[in-house]
Amino acid sequence: MSTTLQTLQSLDVPTLTTLALVAAVVALVVSDPVLGLRDHRRLLAELATHGDDRVGAEGARVRFYRRWARGGWLWAAVAVALVTVLPGVGPAALGLRWPDLAGLGSSVWRGASPAVVTDGDGGVDRETAAGMLVGLLVGTLLVVVVLRVAARARAATRRGDGPATLPLAGGTALAPLLPTTPRGRRGWAALSVTAGVTEEVTYRGIVVLTLALVLPTAGPRVVVVLAAVVFGLAHAYQGPAGMVATGLAGAVFAGLYLGTGSLLVPMLLHVLVDLRVLLLTPRRTRDAVPGGAQPVGA
Repeated sequence: MSTTLQTLQSLDVPTLTTLALVAAVVALVVSDPVLGLRDHRRLLAELATHGDDRVGAEGARVRFYRRWARGGWLWAAVAVALVTVLPGVGPAALGLRWPDLAGLGSSVWRGASPAVVTDGDGGVDRETAAGMLVGLLVGTLLVVVVLRVAARARAATRRGDGPATLPLAGGTALAPLLPTTPRGRRGWAALSVTAGVTEEVTYRGIVVLTLALVLPTAGPRVVVVLAAVVFGLAHAYQGPAGMVATGLAGAVFAGLYLGTGSLLVPMLLHVLVDLRVLLLTPRRTRDAVPGGAQPVGA
């Protein structure tokens, strides 16, 4: 059993706190897929109106990045405000603390913290050891896959026969979102950092906290699966394959959170996962405009 989850489930909170958190999570789960689909379709419509005007299309993408970034920070601010104001919870209950890497989540937020989780005989808990091994293997696999995909994308770009869509789940929906100029790449990088921070605060922090309070006897696997499903649904604009892929990523992030007791590790991994897309897009030294002129304000 995850010590982090046990600690969350053992919080003595008033009913009003639980109801307020449930209301916030329901609003998040309902609004994010709808707004995501709406904004994605809006961007596609804007891109269609610009046609071959690459500068105009890139401007539409940058505005899209800014809208999503504002929405992400707004939800994260709501989550932090709720745990700060509501009785019985606090920033630590949202995972805003330093990660416990030595014990992989064996520490609690108050009082003494053991270095590792032990079983009745004083040995290292097998579930914790298995979790560490699985996390290491998953991380290694992700790095290998990203490097191989990036190498193939760079090779295709050099040949001039790059794929029409990204070699990723949900790539057809993601391709129109991707930047084509240095200005756009900076915007995507800022959005990646925003998503890595704010989505962990909402979809791991407040969602897991609420699940723990509503399901006080649920095991970590149940909580991880439910949080992953919610995260996948939030990416409905990417289609079924994209939702499955993001759901699986959400499961990894949730596992890291429950294992370390902190959102910092999943935040870092989340940012890197989103930034990897820049490796799959050709790098341009100048914004493409008619005649090769550099646009003002890029």
